[in-house]
Amino acid sequence: MTDYVIPIVLALSSLPAFIAAALISRGRPRGAPVPPLARIMRLVGVAILAGALGLLWAGEDDTRRLAVIVAMVVAVNGLGLVLLFKLGRGRTGPR
Repeated sequence: MTDYVIPIVLALSSLPAFIAAALISRGRPRGAPVPPLARIMRLVGVAILAGALGLLWAGEDDTRRLAVIVAMVVAVNGLGLVLLFKLGRGRTGPR
């Protein structure tokens, strides 16, 4: 049971990313393209879910666990940077 607690908590922590993506795309007509920010937030949620599955796969192997954690941190933070650059590029007015 204790082997599943951290992956479950990690999987649950991906929910805010999916909720943010749903809120960003709310009010769009059917068939309209998905806003880029919503797409990025969904990718963040998927990266966190993939990290949870990776931790399940890693089990007690410390090397695998470290590799999964590093990959997830790089993916989520990389997507966070993409999100920031996307938001910064969309700004209007003086910089």
